[in-house]
Amino acid sequence: MNRKNKMIRLMSASLVLASALSLAGCSNDFSRYENYNEEVSAVSSLQPVDTVLNTESYAGEAATVEETMETFASKDGLCVIEKKPSYYEVYLDYSNGDYYKVGKAYAETIMKIDLDFAGVLEPFLYENIKMAFPSIYGEYSPVIDRINTLMASLPEDYRREMEGFAEIMSEGRKGFEPDGKMSYEEALIMHLVPDCLRGTNCNALSVWGEKTETGDRITSRTLEWTLGSENQMCTAHAVTHFKMGNNGEKNNFTTFSVLGQLDVLTGINDKGVFVGILDVGSDNNYVCEGKKCYTYELRYALEHMNDAKTFGKYMVGESTDFTWSHNLIITDKDYAFCAEDCVDPGFVNEDGEAEGIAVLRDKDTPLIDGITWDNPDSLCVVNSFVSEGNKDYLSGSGSNFVRFEKFNTWVKEKDKLSMSDVKDIVTREKNERESGYQKLHSENVFQTIIYDYGTGELNVYFTGTEGVVDHPEYTKISLDK
Repeated sequence: MNRKNKMIRLMSASLVLASALSLAGCSNDFSRYENYNEEVSAVSSLQPVDTVLNTESYAGEAATVEETMETFASKDGLCVIEKKPSYYEVYLDYSNGDYYKVGKAYAETIMKIDLDFAGVLEPFLYENIKMAFPSIYGEYSPVIDRINTLMASLPEDYRREMEGFAEIMSEGRKGFEPDGKMSYEEALIMHLVPDCLRGTNCNALSVWGEKTETGDRITSRTLEWTLGSENQMCTAHAVTHFKMGNNGEKNNFTTFSVLGQLDVLTGINDKGVFVGILDVGSDNNYVCEGKKCYTYELRYALEHMNDAKTFGKYMVGESTDFTWSHNLIITDKDYAFCAEDCVDPGFVNEDGEAEGIAVLRDKDTPLIDGITWDNPDSLCVVNSFVSEGNKDYLSGSGSNFVRFEKFNTWVKEKDKLSMSDVKDIVTREKNERESGYQKLHSENVFQTIIYDYGTGELNVYFTGTEGVVDHPEYTKISLDK
């Protein structure tokens, strides 16, 4: 038995133990499960199932529609922001102004809101900077170098939009200083975090055909992020509608992220192409010279491309020009793909075997040796490539392997799934757990977005300032405005 298959066998044993004991996670130390039958009786801290898994279902529970509490607008009308109880609904009008003017209008409007914007975003930025540069100690020139390099790679429209936003938001302040006020550079990097600093841990699932009650596709995407030491990021959820104009030459689209952000973490355009980013490990040192921002390539694709296959082929084709390896869930009404954008092609593993390819995975793509997916008409994505021949961050990772296997097991439990069933799957675990559990519904869930292609209904769970709860309330979002 080779090393990889042995590891997979051990992890499978750990998952069996977890299922048998109704636990919802596992440790990265898989070797301790080799004699798991003998060890069961020695474990004294096991909990019964009803303390680990949610039993409350979303069946018959409609998503709420939130009313507008206040409305704010820029002087030129290019930005309108509606404050809702759980999020901000933002409307950016590119049909009556260029990107630079829209960026300025967005910042101007945010500054009218009774929200400590810098107090929300600045701690998040410095937490991510510290993770990317553990020994930075107040010397931020490496961060500024990354900003300048990536800004230069952006299409002019996007670059000017960010500059307009930063000019207004910074009010002339420069440099990096965690002082509770946004500087020009801080207002730029907030749009570049996934490309410049990194830091997302996510999952996604798409089901269709024989696997859904109606035969129509349902796509779910969960974004996990640093919520802030006091969950302050949860005060600034945003649904942003981009009205592109140009006589139909560009698609209108909607993104789901944080107030002020102009890059794409999760989005859907008016042709029904849905996309979400999922981080994947890279073995090479970070390089941004000659690279592009994949979150802005996503935005370009949402603006210009009308189907998932074209979108996916474009992103895979550009993959070696990106800074970090990542997955993208990409769906439309007819297809579901995972763009496995590996930026490290030709990586050689410890056995001397070359790994690392860019591939557009679908339901029929062969998987890594020893990995199985047992559910037809469905596609699962976690923070690993799983296509045969690609870099393997699955079989050696407790987090990725266990979450992938949970999806496989829980999707298989019902022959046909509804939107409520998908909600039940992605929120199945309770929040009162020790850290170290590998879970879908983790304490870092920021947003979960679910789209039903049959009804056109889009529901979002916005984590509140109380943090992740056991049975979150979903909000219905209109894409027609």
